Amino acid sequence: MAFDEEPLRPSVQARRAVAEVIDLQRRIFDRQRRIIESNEAHQTPGFTRYRNEYRRAVSGYLAESGFGALCDAVAEARVAFVADYHTHRLAQKTLVTLVRAVQQQVQSIVIATEFVHRRHQADLDRFLAGRIGEATFLKRIRYREQWPYDIWPNFKPLFDLAAEQGFPMVAIDADYQLALPERDRLAAASIAKAALRHPEATVVVSAGQMHVAPPHLPAKVDLAFIQAGLPSPERVIVYQNAEEIYWQLAASGREEVEVVQVSPGEYCVNNTPPLVQQLSYLHWIRFDEELIEFTQLESTVQSLIADLAGYLELRIGDAVQRVRVLMPGDLELLDVLESAGLEERERREILRRVEAEESVCVPSLELVYLATLSVNHAAEEAAHYLKHVVSGGAAPDDPRDLFYFVVLNEACAFFATKIVNPKRKADHAGRLRATLAQARKRRALSDDEAAAEVALEHLAWERGSKRGKRFAAGAKLKRPAVFNAAAHLLGYILGDLLYYGLTEGAIPKAAIRDLFTAKLDGDGEALSTYLELSARVRGVRLPRRI
Repeated sequence: MAFDEEPLRPSVQARRAVAEVIDLQRRIFDRQRRIIESNEAHQTPGFTRYRNEYRRAVSGYLAESGFGALCDAVAEARVAFVADYHTHRLAQKTLVTLVRAVQQQVQSIVIATEFVHRRHQADLDRFLAGRIGEATFLKRIRYREQWPYDIWPNFKPLFDLAAEQGFPMVAIDADYQLALPERDRLAAASIAKAALRHPEATVVVSAGQMHVAPPHLPAKVDLAFIQAGLPSPERVIVYQNAEEIYWQLAASGREEVEVVQVSPGEYCVNNTPPLVQQLSYLHWIRFDEELIEFTQLESTVQSLIADLAGYLELRIGDAVQRVRVLMPGDLELLDVLESAGLEERERREILRRVEAEESVCVPSLELVYLATLSVNHAAEEAAHYLKHVVSGGAAPDDPRDLFYFVVLNEACAFFATKIVNPKRKADHAGRLRATLAQARKRRALSDDEAAAEVALEHLAWERGSKRGKRFAAGAKLKRPAVFNAAAHLLGYILGDLLYYGLTEGAIPKAAIRDLFTAKLDGDGEALSTYLELSARVRGVRLPRRI
């Protein structure tokens, strides 16, 4: 660049697009945060104030920094507080990376961990010394009772590193029923005691992200050191993936910056968009399935498309390489939609589904948007994309034909998830009737409940004696939310039955392949295909569900 040239600046349109995406992300983030906080079983008095103190601590940053500067700051500190998001694997991976990088710069390291309760310190010492095995250790620390989500695989590399290098570990967790300041006080006492035993060591403290805000655990550690006869320690705080900092970086086109200095002695590592970090917790609440590492989303979707095509013996050329995968943390979503020349109605519908936390396949753009880290969602959208590639069918204009077009597309999608995750369950008639039995005690049904009612009426119509008449759902299907939800329910039921029909030998794989390749855009074609398949799977037995 010539010395008199100005650096390129994002256009007004680009800045507006980023601002709109950030605004969308904030709305989704706030909604997800409310869900998370409503599911927190261990909220205690003072939680709101405690959370707000953390938010103020990470409301902005001073300057961009780097990993080397962060390591130097940790090496110069007596105590380093590293924020942890328990269900997010990259949070623990960052801690291990940081400890490995710093260990050559310091005399010794002690690791204080919230993973183990203070009362189990002896069991932790025995495990690190090799006197008890992993299974015994986890049983003695009451891992299954202590942690409602399975995070040991994420934390195990830290314990392996400590055992390998001979780093002492300190258990600092306390009962969740205690007030948060009291939990911090007890943890601080254990940290100060470890500092007395290891006067030359750098103490690296891994604790939940809100605990490491300056007024919380760090302030309690200062006091505990003084009470133990030690000088107040030089300290550094390492936050991870603070949402306000990420969005400020994103607004200036700098979201790729991985480390910033928040204030003197405080840094923030940014390796994951805030929504993705939240999803790691929400999946524990909502799903019982395998999750995808967010950095592997595109390759995972591409592999699923290729695997499904191979299984169904479908030729798709270079379609796998052409697909693009985005998710909530991707700021270029609006740029992609705007540059594609979509009609405003279609663009707004996609954004509505994004804000509703739905995954979307936009075949015309060769785009898959994943709202979650769910393997189920990835398999569904991979199937939607594959069906479009091999069929070339376009959605019909007639609402009746469109309904069955969507139903059959959802059947393909659910069938695909059963191939990947055979334990996934669809809501069949019995489950829908139970849902409605409770819902009908109220005056009005929600859209999802109205959709369940439509699905039940449709199933009865399919099996009834009035098949000569058209199925009529009244005004319910005129509501877009009910239309989509009812199509999903019927599609999932059919896809589930197709899977079990295939595994029982009642449905040949060729019938599934024909469904994927069918255009389904002719007058009445989707309805006739649906009724034919529905009749073929009528005798398929479903396994008992728990």
